[in-house]
Amino acid sequence: MIHRLEEPVSISLEFIKEGWTGREYVFMPAAVYDGNRMKSKRLSYPPYHVGKTEEGWDRVITDIPHLNYKGETSSIQLRSGDMSTPAMGYFQEDRKEGVLILANHMVHGRYTGFTVTDNVERAVFGVSCPAVREEKKYFFGELPDGSGFYPTCEAPSDDVGMILLEGERLEMEIRYYQFPADNLNQYFMKFNELREEMETGQEFCDIPFSKAYDAVKDKYNKMNFTEEGYFRVGTENDVPPSFWQAGWVGGGMNTYSFLLEDKGLARSQSVSSLKFITKHLQRDNGWYIPMYANGQSYGDDFLNENSPVLLVRKDADLLYFLLKQAFYLKRHGEMTEEMQCSIACQADAFVRFFRKNGQLGQFINMQQETLLQGDTASAAIICAALALAYEYFQKPEYLETAEALGDLYWEDYLKKGMMNGGPGEICQAPDSESAFGFLESCVQLYETTGKEKWLQASREAFELAVTWVMSYDFHLPERSTAAKMRAHTRGTIFANAQNKHSAPGICTLSGNSMLKLYRYTGDQKYLNWMSRISHALAQFVSLQERPVDTLAGRALPAGYFNERVQTSDWEGKETIGEFLYGSNWPEVSMLLTYVEIPGIYLDLDRKVLQCSDHVNAQIIKEDEREILLQISNPTRYNAVVTLMADHSRNPASMGHLYYEDMRKIEICAGMERNVIIEK
Repeated sequence: MIHRLEEPVSISLEFIKEGWTGREYVFMPAAVYDGNRMKSKRLSYPPYHVGKTEEGWDRVITDIPHLNYKGETSSIQLRSGDMSTPAMGYFQEDRKEGVLILANHMVHGRYTGFTVTDNVERAVFGVSCPAVREEKKYFFGELPDGSGFYPTCEAPSDDVGMILLEGERLEMEIRYYQFPADNLNQYFMKFNELREEMETGQEFCDIPFSKAYDAVKDKYNKMNFTEEGYFRVGTENDVPPSFWQAGWVGGGMNTYSFLLEDKGLARSQSVSSLKFITKHLQRDNGWYIPMYANGQSYGDDFLNENSPVLLVRKDADLLYFLLKQAFYLKRHGEMTEEMQCSIACQADAFVRFFRKNGQLGQFINMQQETLLQGDTASAAIICAALALAYEYFQKPEYLETAEALGDLYWEDYLKKGMMNGGPGEICQAPDSESAFGFLESCVQLYETTGKEKWLQASREAFELAVTWVMSYDFHLPERSTAAKMRAHTRGTIFANAQNKHSAPGICTLSGNSMLKLYRYTGDQKYLNWMSRISHALAQFVSLQERPVDTLAGRALPAGYFNERVQTSDWEGKETIGEFLYGSNWPEVSMLLTYVEIPGIYLDLDRKVLQCSDHVNAQIIKEDEREILLQISNPTRYNAVVTLMADHSRNPASMGHLYYEDMRKIEICAGMERNVIIEK
């Protein structure tokens, strides 16, 4: 600049696409899938919408950033922190062509902006610095007019440009990629190949898995076990959803890790929880009650007492984890006939419902066994559950239904780039939970059947699911809590297109499907992303020695995880890098991670060493019979690291109970030790 600019400015570089039809698949990772082109309704939070029109099921999103599905001129304006990677683009099926535009998330100390505007004739893709959303922006919270708590695109923009001083330059590097792509899977593969070309994350060690796991377990023993004899999912005594919720945020899943790892109180409380679930929380026709507190059951239409409404993915999650635990209890001679019959009754209900309705939908009436809302991938993990049910009970109809549902989710959702409706409070918006749920299903179907089609489906499911995972370390405000913690955002996962925060871990899985996918293919990218997700998780636990401060002015108690990793200003700019007060589902993700993700994985057949825990490992000596592995712990906490030395080319599947077979290596803080591994 020759002279000072007195007015704030934002500079934008625009790419204009003529010959636009409005049918193109517009993509902004972790924010926009197929343009989010659905009917948008102004609904207060938590929203609940079900129903049909003459055209079919009425798929709805709340007032979130989206393009108009009728072809009218519309626009999406995002900041870089709204996405898992600062990128956007589109796929044109008729031309078999894809476009991706990448930029840095911050330039000249300011976050960048990404804008898409389209109609039926042309589209404009713009990258700006700094991000200035014109007139309006997306906001989630209490509206200033007192009308309620809403997600809305009508909030006034508080973005401002920047004033360039004399001699200052504003430079942006933008990369534009145009490439052939036969289908959306190839498009997502190209994105995942390119997404770290400009920015990535740093390696770090902070809190070992075992330290985080022990903190959560201690918290569960002290705060989560109820007088009725089951593990609740939260700790708020005046909030019914904080007691029992099937699946989703941890109900019946939070017991699994303790069964495998613990020998004392947590294990006995887990057994008690399973007995309570199967004896008291199941309807006569097999469906488990979605929500329960202090003797009162609730439906998933938000606290309506005794309501028969079920978010069907809840029972799908629960069935999957009950079966994993059934295999463990059976192996150790502790399975009861009552529990076994309960699980079979739930599996039968899913088969019966699918045969009657042809899909599982999102919300169902448990009593009448009818669809309330169809056409979502909400329950995509059910294929894994029914495949396991087949392995356990040897009933062919379980596997037949699992594969039929797998075909449906693959053809109607995955191949169209739209996995949606997993969470119960986003209507039918795109989300990461259904995407990772279907990845789990495809891998389990391959393990159960050995059919190559399910291995291919697993590969495709991975490419979509991982687009929700942050690929770089976001520059957090220096005074924010997360910045003071030196938090790293790479490996955290955005929840969905409505709730625009990243989060520690997968809701609610460990991600060991990626470990299995590596074993079957030899492709290390699966190991790399598994490691990033699990490694990022532990740093967000609150510890007595290192409490996590919150916007409520009080720190999280030891063992708490908050689900927020705030890189977006969706709840206000002051919340970026901050945490809310509360006990959330990432606690369960941490429990699962410790027993299912090897802290150190050594593939003896392919000579691959992957360290996911917060330690370092290297091979220092090897001969025909053994390997000498050096492990160092650079953190300030003692660690018990799980080690899996694996023959990956062994045709036997890993299954789910390998925790008992992993070695547990104790390493004091700041120390190192050598471990001998026999080949």
